[in-house]
Amino acid sequence: MNKEQVMNILKTVNYPGFSRNLVDFGMVRDIEESGEGWTIRLNVVSKDEEKLEALRKQVIEALEEKGEKAAHVLIDTKPAQVKGQNPSGPAKDKNPFDDQKRFEYADHVIAVASGKGGVGKSTIAANLAMALARQGKSVGLMDLDVYGPSVPTLFGVVQPPRVEDEHTIYPAEKYGIQIMSFGFFIEQDSPVIWRGPLVMKLVTQFLNDVVWKPMDFLILDLPPGTGDVQLSLVQQLKLDGAVIVTTPQDLALADVKRGANMFEKVHTPVLGIVENMSYFVCPHCGKESYIFSKGGGDRESRRLNVPLLGRIPLTEDVMNASDTGCPIVESAPDSEPAKNFSEIATSLIKMLPK
Repeated sequence: MNKEQVMNILKTVNYPGFSRNLVDFGMVRDIEESGEGWTIRLNVVSKDEEKLEALRKQVIEALEEKGEKAAHVLIDTKPAQVKGQNPSGPAKDKNPFDDQKRFEYADHVIAVASGKGGVGKSTIAANLAMALARQGKSVGLMDLDVYGPSVPTLFGVVQPPRVEDEHTIYPAEKYGIQIMSFGFFIEQDSPVIWRGPLVMKLVTQFLNDVVWKPMDFLILDLPPGTGDVQLSLVQQLKLDGAVIVTTPQDLALADVKRGANMFEKVHTPVLGIVENMSYFVCPHCGKESYIFSKGGGDRESRRLNVPLLGRIPLTEDVMNASDTGCPIVESAPDSEPAKNFSEIATSLIKMLPK
């Protein structure tokens, strides 16, 4: 067997937790043959010894399955230097999820995500931010839903962010919450027709060029699905966890599984599930009707082994509060939905102590 054939074997070995193999990630540095067997040199930028040991075992087993012996599997955990690159610069073949950085302005960063659109994710994010603020926490809300930014509408923000220059942007503020959204910079009816690189550049600018005041929690309102924004975000930022929003129906729950799997692969824990539009409360008789089925959030939380953080009912009050720019936690703090949001915020505070 020659080096090319060994390289083909290594193409069958995926990096732990990912669907891409070692060769595609650019981690194979050298292959040498000796009387003792093959010596495989890898470059993996990770300090996770458990993961590195699992990788060694995978490589050895892959070779043995083809009747080949591995003399050594050597792993260099320093960034590989590219020809002509400054040694202190970024590594070309770096594993994108092993060098996430903490957000310097916030103690905790929580992503609010959904597998599909139309489940009320932005409403959940806005009210969660309000509920945290009402419990004495300093809070920021970053709207990263580039194609459907709704946070400015949910908060009724009139005064947009102050822009000093290309790299100095101050967030808007409402109800004591710092707010940043792409919706501030486009006309209300303008469609956003952007390809991935532009979207990823915007995410980078929001993370690096916005001057936030120090805060306890930063809530990220992500777009639905598992696309460019999510990828760009988790490559750059270490998240404390994600809250996944769903409705009780099977159609939405199927997408929850995809979203949860994505966060698992990028080293972000799922903190819990929020079931939105859980039931409809008749404004006349107070009867609860389960329009979108019942128990889906419970089943999914058990499957993922994470808590069901709360159920939010479908009511006119929540809709009216969202449309008028005053989230229900602020406009009707004693209402049932507001109390549910308060319980969710309390659970998250307990999960993530300062």
